[in-house]
Amino acid sequence: MSTIQIDWRRCRGHGVCSAALEGVITLDEWGFPILSSHDLPDKQHGAARIAQWTCPAAALRVTR
Repeated sequence: MSTIQIDWRRCRGHGVCSAALEGVITLDEWGFPILSSHDLPDKQHGAARIAQWTCPAAALRVTR
C-alpha cells in the first residue's frame, strides 16, 4: 500500500495532480487538491508517482 501526503507550505493550487490521480484527488474551487484517501492500493502507486513528479511545486510525497 502507498501513502500520499500534501505539503501545504509548498502547494500553490496548480491542480496538475488531479489529472494523474482522478478519483483520488479532486480540486476545490480555488484549484487546491482534496484527497479522498491518504492510503492508495498498490495498483495506483505508479499514478501517484506521476502526480508527485509532475507537481510544479513539489508538494506531493508518495511513500510505500
